[in-house]
Amino acid sequence: MALQRLPLAIHTNVAELLDQLRAAQITAFGDGASFLRRERKGRYYWYVRSPQSQGERRERYLGLETPELLQTIEQAKQVKSASEGRRMLVRVLRAAGLHAPDNRTGRVLQVLAQAGAFRLRAAVVGTVAFQTYGGLLGFTLPSTAVRTGDLDIAQDYGISVALDDRLDQTFLDILRGADPAFSAVPKLDPGKSTTYRTPDGYAVDVLTTSRHAGDEETSRLEALNTDATPLRFLDFLLRDTVEAAVLHGDGVLVRVPAPARYAVHKLIISRKRGQANPKRRKDFEQAETLIHALAQEDPFALREAYAEARDRGEAWRELLDQAVSQLPEPARAALEP
Repeated sequence: MALQRLPLAIHTNVAELLDQLRAAQITAFGDGASFLRRERKGRYYWYVRSPQSQGERRERYLGLETPELLQTIEQAKQVKSASEGRRMLVRVLRAAGLHAPDNRTGRVLQVLAQAGAFRLRAAVVGTVAFQTYGGLLGFTLPSTAVRTGDLDIAQDYGISVALDDRLDQTFLDILRGADPAFSAVPKLDPGKSTTYRTPDGYAVDVLTTSRHAGDEETSRLEALNTDATPLRFLDFLLRDTVEAAVLHGDGVLVRVPAPARYAVHKLIISRKRGQANPKRRKDFEQAETLIHALAQEDPFALREAYAEARDRGEAWRELLDQAVSQLPEPARAALEP
């Protein structure tokens, strides 16, 4: 598989857009916002307090202290909104061949970002996440692997429970800010829903990590103010998610799985789907594409993710062996130490 590497200037523009979106996320709290540092079990976390906030929830969670977060906070103190500049960067990146979601998906991601879903460690998973990897890795991805008609949002159950912050509105009310036609699809449990759909069939599914073999049909994600469907293997995918820019409007800052974990996870999931499922081939194609890109860009991360998955037990190894046997030899070699 031959992938076209993006020019260095385009890769640099992606990094610039991400930096600007990180600063904009914090400046959105308004002039005069103050930043607070808190210690928990020997680790430091940052919060922002906005003077414009009304009601009880004046402090919002920003994240674990990292050099990148500290730099972003400093930038947010100095930089005003630069949405038109970001909009221009988005146009440049799309013209360079990077993929963008359809307009409705872009609007949905935008309202979720504005509500704080990705700040609260929710992540975009599935094909919409895959669309962002071209910019992160510096390659043009094949168009056949980026088409989708739905959106998957996931959050680790343990993170949702641990966060002392949550969305102000219900997940459904937030989605209706993008399209008033959204409605909740009821589950067997009365009053619970993990899927939100429009009359023409567009769906947003909310997923979470499986805690044990006897999971209930749904788990409550308090931070996202919604129920979610627990899925096996999702904890592997959601570990150490990364920030990415969605090329819609003036850019949308989201979280996505680390590309190496996404590739290995798709190998596994491609074997879990039935032969007749059309998503099976796309899962495999996405995995193969990322393996080739990571073999050039970050081979260590790829091998590390693959080794970790194999160490999780015989069932994981069997699924991986089945999938890897279908890969071309260069891709198989990229997975081995």
